[in-house]
Amino acid sequence: MSLEAEKFSDERTLEAFRESQNRVVSMALIHEELYEGKGMDTIDFSVYLRKLILDLFSSYLVETESVNLNLDIEQVYLGMDTAVPLGIIVNELVSNSLKHAFPSGRKGEIRISLHPTEDYTPEPDSPGKGCSFQDGKDFHYILTVADDGIGFPEELDFRNLNPLVFSS
Repeated sequence: MSLEAEKFSDERTLEAFRESQNRVVSMALIHEELYEGKGMDTIDFSVYLRKLILDLFSSYLVETESVNLNLDIEQVYLGMDTAVPLGIIVNELVSNSLKHAFPSGRKGEIRISLHPTEDYTPEPDSPGKGCSFQDGKDFHYILTVADDGIGFPEELDFRNLNPLVFSS
């Protein structure tokens, strides 16, 4: 993909290649973790997340002086059916933060936490509380991805978007 991207100079095209590369890396890292696990069907998702996020920072050429990364991740083993889509979601959230939350060299922080919990009760419509997912019988995990960037534009009501309508 890097070789193909060299054929273009349009910024939107190059960004599309970068996003595709990051998604591929997201999945490749999971397979790498599985391979190193010597045949286990679960991966240490905390190790995977650290690798993924450092790769994203490198991909977007983020200086650690401008955007601080705060990881609070417990060791959690997840199966492939959970790890792959969750990895892609984290990839998208962190990529969006790196692309949009800190314009013009604005300083800030991206926080990511992942913790198991047995007594999680979802709170509807409570931003910043993380999301819950279940892997296995009795355990839920709370994953939070947040930044202190510029936020949504005031004119954008993100709770009432029509997902089929977009502008280019």
